[in-house]
Amino acid sequence: MRSLNQSSVLNLIRLREPISRAEIAKITKLTRPTVGDIVSNLVEQNLVIEKESNSSKQGGRRPIMLSINYKARYIIGVYAAAEIIRVSLTTMDGHIIYNLSKELETLPSKEDFITLIKECIYSVLENSNADKSLIIGIGFAMHGLVNPDKGLAIFSPHLHLENMPIKEILEQEFHLPVTLENDVRALAMAESWFGQGKGVSDFICISVGRGIGSGIVINSEIYKSSFHTAGEIGHTVLDVNGPMCECGNKGCLEAYASEAAIFKKVHKGLDSAEDSILKEWVKADRSNLSLELIFKAAENGDPLASLIVEQSAKSLGLATANLINILKPSKIILEGRIFEQGDLVISCVKEMAGKYTIRSLEEEVDIVCSALGKKGMILGAVSIVVKKLFEAGGLNS
Repeated sequence: MRSLNQSSVLNLIRLREPISRAEIAKITKLTRPTVGDIVSNLVEQNLVIEKESNSSKQGGRRPIMLSINYKARYIIGVYAAAEIIRVSLTTMDGHIIYNLSKELETLPSKEDFITLIKECIYSVLENSNADKSLIIGIGFAMHGLVNPDKGLAIFSPHLHLENMPIKEILEQEFHLPVTLENDVRALAMAESWFGQGKGVSDFICISVGRGIGSGIVINSEIYKSSFHTAGEIGHTVLDVNGPMCECGNKGCLEAYASEAAIFKKVHKGLDSAEDSILKEWVKADRSNLSLELIFKAAENGDPLASLIVEQSAKSLGLATANLINILKPSKIILEGRIFEQGDLVISCVKEMAGKYTIRSLEEEVDIVCSALGKKGMILGAVSIVVKKLFEAGGLNS
């Protein structure tokens, strides 16, 4: 009960800071002595800081106001995808103290993958100047299907790995609590704590990279489903006779609109396209082809690039419209490099969503781009640890 009350008080301070002890007692219905004991303990742990208010009632003594000391503890955030591993050490408000990125040129085996993760974490620990005793946990955001309760990475289509007990392995190695989550659900949590979803109770985060996923927030909580697999929008099927997806099915959204799908279609199209400026730009070396180059060609009216970008954008727009029709969120947050290449994709997604959603006059769904950028997934990993610290039960629940 004490742990529950402490988490409750800590979270209330976060939400209402600066706030007085009297206000906390009034809102929580806890007795003033109980609140006093809890706050004293939090101050002793340096999690809460006290500051005299600038104002007083009727000229009396100024109340002592309480705020969170976000620099009091550190979190290790890990993001693992098929092309990169990122590890960061941050404060509780997501400020990055030290960051490490390691690109993956080839897909690692299960053993090599775990070894790489450990090496990256050790490197961050050794090269950062933070007091290691103040690290409260490791947050791990991973592509694919995961079971957060068991800390198990069930299946990673792009990494071609399955059944990895991430939590057990890392807790044994580093003696810190480990929290595992799907990368896009973690991203949605980061948006809720640090980004475009802050203060929004219902929103959907759609992330487009090598794959496509979504994080669904309902009543300020991440929706996972009973199986911890909700949000796999990338594997909703557009055409059962469509192109093969990495998951093994045909016609998934991912096979039409992901970065990998765009590259695949451009490479195939260049074999027969005679009038594409992309052919001239990349010359004989297709390795020069980049997402930025494809979008630049589309902006310059290249027929091949324009067609592929438009088809991908329309597929994403239809998927977004379907999500809106089913769940009716107040906001859609788009994350990924394709949304950073000018207005081509974003405007098409908005147009398709507006055209194919059924809504009343009172409904207005805001479609925006994430402002977190490359830090989004890492901050997602961090936020799942931070949330656990502030929610009922704390890190040990």
